[in-house]
Amino acid sequence: MKKTKEKEHYLKEIYKLEVRDQMVTVSGLSVVFGISKSSVSNMVKKLVAMKLLSSAPYKAIELTSEGRELARTIVAKHRLVELFLVEVMGFEPENVHEIAEEIEHIDSPPFFRKVKQMLSQRDIDPHGSPIPDIEF
Repeated sequence: MKKTKEKEHYLKEIYKLEVRDQMVTVSGLSVVFGISKSSVSNMVKKLVAMKLLSSAPYKAIELTSEGRELARTIVAKHRLVELFLVEVMGFEPENVHEIAEEIEHIDSPPFFRKVKQMLSQRDIDPHGSPIPDIEF
């Protein structure tokens, strides 16, 4: 099963919930994404099959170690891009999220290494969130 933007968004949101020590459930994710519980359940099953999530009845949904590493990478890309757009390109912080949402899915380690280098290895995005330390 291949990665898609939708699957990566799930991993990213689950990661953010886990970092805040919030229990991840189908109901909670349906609220986060504004979609039905059955849609969330179907995606969770796909991500479990990909070994990116673990899930059991009446238990919290959790990232596997592989899922967590992929999620950290996606979050790092997103936050690095937001910082780049603000610091280098002069965008206002409130105008960078949607652009970063698209760029975070690019599979180009050299691109993200260069962005990280240009930002002098800074570790906080323009919204005050930590940028996970990832070696691209």
